[in-house]
Amino acid sequence: MKRVITALTIKQAHAAGKTQLYAPVKETIVTPEARSLAKDLGVCLIEFDGDAREKSAPSIPLDESVVKQIVDKVMNSLPPSKRDYAKVKSVVVNVLSEYLENKH
Repeated sequence: MKRVITALTIKQAHAAGKTQLYAPVKETIVTPEARSLAKDLGVCLIEFDGDAREKSAPSIPLDESVVKQIVDKVMNSLPPSKRDYAKVKSVVVNVLSEYLENKH
């Protein structure tokens, strides 16, 4: 059975101080309202193909301040029409996680 991420899920995650939620594409449905609210609240939906048991969380914790610095630099280099904080953060987190996992 697929997990459903709703606006309530996003509100609860945000209230708990979470800045990202993992949403394996094959196992998760994200409602349009949840997607919009996540973008507004700065909660990054980490969507990926694959098994949630393998990618449910990075095995090496990421420093949120470093992630934010990278995301901010990327956002500033993009044209305004292409700036999507949640998408950029998702890519940065995925790339950093993969890099750190391969490095160790």
